[in-house]
Amino acid sequence: MTVQAVEGGAGCGKTYRLMEMLAERLETHPLNDGQRVLALTFMHGSRRRLSERLRSVANLRGRVDCCTIDAFAWRIYRRWRGLAGALAIAPATEGEFDRVCEAAGLMLEHPQVCSWAASSFPIVLVDEGQDLKPERLRMLKALAGAVHALVAADEFQCLDQTLRPNPLVAWLQQDAEPETLVQVRRTNSPGLLAAATAIRAGNAPVNSVGFKLLPPGASVPLATTLLANAIAWRQGGDVAVITPALQGGFAASVVARLAQGPCGKHNNGPYTVHWEGNDHDEAQAIIAGLDLAADAPAAAACAALRALPRTGPVRATLSWIENQVHACGRANFTRAEIEIVIARQVSLRRQHGAGASHQLTAMTVQQAKNREFEGVVVIWPYQVGGDAEHKRRLLYNAITRAKRWCNVIVQSQNILAAAPFA
Repeated sequence: MTVQAVEGGAGCGKTYRLMEMLAERLETHPLNDGQRVLALTFMHGSRRRLSERLRSVANLRGRVDCCTIDAFAWRIYRRWRGLAGALAIAPATEGEFDRVCEAAGLMLEHPQVCSWAASSFPIVLVDEGQDLKPERLRMLKALAGAVHALVAADEFQCLDQTLRPNPLVAWLQQDAEPETLVQVRRTNSPGLLAAATAIRAGNAPVNSVGFKLLPPGASVPLATTLLANAIAWRQGGDVAVITPALQGGFAASVVARLAQGPCGKHNNGPYTVHWEGNDHDEAQAIIAGLDLAADAPAAAACAALRALPRTGPVRATLSWIENQVHACGRANFTRAEIEIVIARQVSLRRQHGAGASHQLTAMTVQQAKNREFEGVVVIWPYQVGGDAEHKRRLLYNAITRAKRWCNVIVQSQNILAAAPFA
């Protein structure tokens, strides 16, 4: 087993160091004909950004498979479906991610499957490894026995409270002697650096150059004014509005008010901030407009889809029905299966498209992971769950997305008396 690992805080260049390690490995152990590098991460957004980074590695073009670990698990499960039956693994569908990964882990522990994977992918690279749950870590451990694994992780950036202590980080520290990066490269703002260091240490962040904890935005109009001023005075660059919780609607109300007109005595605004969606929300928005019975003939299903806006997922679902009719001779469809196809097409489109770029974007902390922006405004409402450690990690993950500056707006003065602000 050969495992190289790198750990360090946000913005320390872990992914950059992974690319260096990969280039060094390829220099001493070139790929044979037909072999590829397997690059894995947990989220689709991270996968897209990892794909971009991999383009910087010399002589790798066309010789890398970059996907989510869930997608790789499904590939293993489908390819070795017969073995799954022999191992008495219960059948699973593509959307049952944890079950598919558990099955793939069991299969990869089988010598024949592991040998196939290692001969195809002698180098396996994993970014953002701290997010791997036990069933996904099982896959990596099975692979690591036969491949050269390169892994980057930071336990403090894991937002899953069930992964404490972090199983992947514990495994790396036991078996890999990780290289630790300490110099932050994303920013040289003293305020941002000091705030991030304080939060990791369990201390309260303090105002300094580049980091401001603003007076509480106790009402939507006041919070909107604070946000409008931050955007107006940003001196260029993109801005992310990041919130740890959508419950209660405070952040959404502030962003909506921002688009309605000028705010405060300086009359800054209006500004339109694009909310990033997710697979489930986008699929549900399409499905909500689908006028289709529980069971319907093909013609009715096609008519219902043609009545919807002609988005990519809708067109792809129409094509799927037509293929089923012509290739399989099907005449009837259920609404449930049409909804599943729509959801799958939404997911595929988001996986393989980087999406539109916006100067002003709003998102959750989870959506902001592994990204960077010139400026960040954190809107911290009442409804933030989790213990003190979890709240510190949420705030840390939000403010470390900033390259130049970050402002934090809390909904109430009371919030400042507890973690992560005290």
